[in-house]
Amino acid sequence: MDFKRFLPAIVSNLAAALAEILLLAASAWLIASAALHPPLSKLSIGITLVRTAGISRAALRYADRFISHKVIFKLLDDLRRKIFLNAAKILPLKSGRSHEGDLLHNLTVSADFLKDFLPRVILPLSTAALITILLTFFLFEPLKWFAMILPAIFFINLIPIALKAADDSDYREKILDFNDGRDELKIFGTAPAIKRLNQAAKDFGAENFKLTERQINFDTGFRILNAAGFFFMLLKVAAVADTIALTVWTLIFFATLEIFAQIPSAIRTLKKIRAVKLLDNKKTSAAQIYKTDKAVEIKNLSFGYDKQIFDDFSLTIERGEKIALVGESGAGKTTLLYLLMKLFEPDSGTIAINGTISAATFTNYIFSASIRDNFKMLHENITDEEILSALRTCELEDFDINAPIGEDGENLSGGERNRLQVALAMAKDAEILILDEPTAGLDKNLADKLISNLIEATKNRTLIIITHDSNYFSEMGRIELVH
Repeated sequence: MDFKRFLPAIVSNLAAALAEILLLAASAWLIASAALHPPLSKLSIGITLVRTAGISRAALRYADRFISHKVIFKLLDDLRRKIFLNAAKILPLKSGRSHEGDLLHNLTVSADFLKDFLPRVILPLSTAALITILLTFFLFEPLKWFAMILPAIFFINLIPIALKAADDSDYREKILDFNDGRDELKIFGTAPAIKRLNQAAKDFGAENFKLTERQINFDTGFRILNAAGFFFMLLKVAAVADTIALTVWTLIFFATLEIFAQIPSAIRTLKKIRAVKLLDNKKTSAAQIYKTDKAVEIKNLSFGYDKQIFDDFSLTIERGEKIALVGESGAGKTTLLYLLMKLFEPDSGTIAINGTISAATFTNYIFSASIRDNFKMLHENITDEEILSALRTCELEDFDINAPIGEDGENLSGGERNRLQVALAMAKDAEILILDEPTAGLDKNLADKLISNLIEATKNRTLIIITHDSNYFSEMGRIELVH
């Protein structure tokens, strides 16, 4: 992290803190001096100083907030951009869809938390450190080595008791289960799951309350320790200073005590921030690329999640070939699509692709707009004629392209939704077309017609269809088993 970007905020915060201390010191001097009933002319300098310090304090506080907020929001934008770029490299996650919520958590909660690095860590610590150095310098002459009590108090506050956060893993696990099984819960009733979730929430809340109570006790202990240290220093000042100087130093110590009170919280926040991980993209190194005159050439591919999916797998697909990749559920067919689209990187082996790719996956998202808007979202310059041509190929020519289709295509049937995904992929003028389960939800007649249309529409293109059922694909030039 580039700390130079924080420098203007640090300077403005320190200046505002010094102006506040100056205001208190000038006020204390003026009040203590006025108690001796001197001529008004002797108080004019103090009055002017109080006014100047008050105006400066207000102006510097405003400048501090303006500069700090500007730096903070720029930092937040940079953090979210970094998280988004990392996410783009590693999606979809090997761990599955439910855990892709970690990406959203990073983009919102973690990024928002990290942006507090400046106001909650950098500014309190830097201001406290610089104030400590400055006051120690002025106190060293009258107090000698007793002045070193101040930096000692500062360093003691740097070692607060940082309690371990409450464990919310059980609570989060039950929430994920609830989310993944929401359809089943709707059918059979949610009462048992809600009861378990409520209990997990109560347990987590009770543990968090105990830790918060202990943290408050520790913070109170540090405040008492700070007050004792400053009181001892004040006694030393009283032994060598007059009444006016003692009054001034008393208010300065009170202001410094409040600044020091922020140090333990800043250290705890720093430890929490250091524990935040912004998406691990270590496994996103580029795949080995080599030239090929084939459409697709896979050699000695190995890839796995918790278990191995491919082990020394090889496959060659000629340019212009029509091929069906057939396999049982869990055999790795959709994973192979992700590998070909470079959404996943192979653990070992090579994948070579000659030409551009367009693909329709079984779980593609449908945007909540019209059919035309869905095409425009993916193909900016597409014409209505090209949209209608793609729809005709997929037996959707009767659809109104201006009609809204609902969130994620909720106004469509399962078969219509799949065919729209195929049409969206077809509309891209790519040399290789990969379709995942395009006939899902279709009867045999409509499935056969769709396959015939696709073969006809892709005469000069490579067509790869991924399916668990080879009965509909007799017209394909080749059927390859994936297992």
